[in-house]
Amino acid sequence: MRGTRWLVRLRRHNWTASIIELVIVALGILLALQVSNWNQERLDRARGDRYLQRIHSELVADRQDIDQTIALWRTVSTYGGAAIAHGERGDLVGGSRWKTVLAYYHASQLKTIELEDTTFSEMRDSGDLGLIANEELRKQLANYYRMTGAGTRAMILKHDPEYRPQVRGLTPWHVQEYIWSNCFRQLAGTQQEYLDCPSPISEQQAGLILADYGKADDLLQNLRFWMSTLKVSVIVIGGVRKDTEVLLDDVRAAQKE
Repeated sequence: MRGTRWLVRLRRHNWTASIIELVIVALGILLALQVSNWNQERLDRARGDRYLQRIHSELVADRQDIDQTIALWRTVSTYGGAAIAHGERGDLVGGSRWKTVLAYYHASQLKTIELEDTTFSEMRDSGDLGLIANEELRKQLANYYRMTGAGTRAMILKHDPEYRPQVRGLTPWHVQEYIWSNCFRQLAGTQQEYLDCPSPISEQQAGLILADYGKADDLLQNLRFWMSTLKVSVIVIGGVRKDTEVLLDDVRAAQKE
């Protein structure tokens, strides 16, 4: 009897309305999921755009740092060339023993370069590199920032010349103090300026320092090697400078997509 009543209710049920309701519910769920996906895609695009903006700013900063570094390395190389001319032929800078001592000392100056990879590292570590839709651009960025990690370019640009501690160990301390106070200027950031300063010592005293340089084992050899390293470094960083320009153009193009 009860089974009969259940069959009657089942036959009276409006299946068409139920199916319509089910379809409406399903469509509502699908629409909600699609809206959620659209919203997530919008958020991802916005995050990707912010990353690209930051990378663009860092590339501009890299370009400026590269230009400043090349200029400084060339200045140091000029001092080094003058010191080599004295070591090989006895030539004095401007006929002055003091200026020649200064050339030896400033040839030991350093300015390392390290690309600003904060944004790229953040994207890589958080798994967000996929927010850059252009796969080729992702590869370009990875290769660009590899310069400060491992590989031949990175090794060439990590300067640690033996000449530097050697010549500074041979230069009297009071002379070094004078050089840092009067012949060198630290500018904004890592920028440096080397000044033509009057001598704090007599030409005879400067000559004694030059004599000590000449008697030091391997000083001239180490200076030559250091100058050769700087020469190659300028070539390498010049190539990186071109890569920076290409990346800047590609990042700008990706921002417009």
